[in-house]
Amino acid sequence: MTPHCTAAAATAPDQVGARYDRMLDSQVHSQYYGHSDFLNYGYWDEGTENQRQASERLVEKLLEFLPGRGGRILDVACGKGATTRYLCRFFPPELVTGINISERQLEIARKNAPGCTFRVMDATRLDFDARSFDVVICVEAAFHFRTRRRFFGEAFRVLRPGGHLLLSDILMHAEAERRRRYRHEENYVRDEQEYRDQLAAVGFTDIRVVDATGPCWKGHFMNVVRFFHEKFFAGEISRQQLADHLRLSYDRVPDTEKYLLVAAMKPGPPAGAPEP
Repeated sequence: MTPHCTAAAATAPDQVGARYDRMLDSQVHSQYYGHSDFLNYGYWDEGTENQRQASERLVEKLLEFLPGRGGRILDVACGKGATTRYLCRFFPPELVTGINISERQLEIARKNAPGCTFRVMDATRLDFDARSFDVVICVEAAFHFRTRRRFFGEAFRVLRPGGHLLLSDILMHAEAERRRRYRHEENYVRDEQEYRDQLAAVGFTDIRVVDATGPCWKGHFMNVVRFFHEKFFAGEISRQQLADHLRLSYDRVPDTEKYLLVAAMKPGPPAGAPEP
């Protein structure tokens, strides 16, 4: 965090990390994701059959923004390393670095993506030299950051000229951002144009912001509700467990404004080209 952050902001990463750590012990949650260690809404199209496929498809949709797949890549808020593992289909493990705020999750990530580098690190305070990476990717996490704007600035700094930033991100309603359970009011972004403006303000160009609310958030919601109802009617979870799982999803319905797929470039020669 930057030095002028408030005390509340400084404790936020620990609180977020602890919240996701608690999900590690949920067997039914792991089963829903096909024991893949993904934890995102995914991208649902006609050929998507389950959450694991949707989660992989989301990463693939982001990689489609790239003109080519090569160089060093940083996976920000990598969780348990499922996205990192998928990235190794296209990038050599020795060129892949993942960061997260939870060491417990990183222990799992190291098993999921052997050969990659993993470090505990705050996304808004990247401990890397300038021009260290050709690609920075962040899947469904920036809405937690304090703030996106700080992360955008750090991503711009660590990217090489011609490098690319890729994100999937969730825009919350303003009233949701003000609630205690989010505590991220300063991270509120009104719409796609404001998102573009924040990226442009730190120097990014070739900015693309795609509204993917339907195939991502709505696709996930319909599937997760169906999954837990099937578990209940099969006698595999109790009525209370059904209610608890559905509450998590239903609570997000009025809070979620949009789900975005985002790409931006740091101006300069193409990534991988010799620098002057």
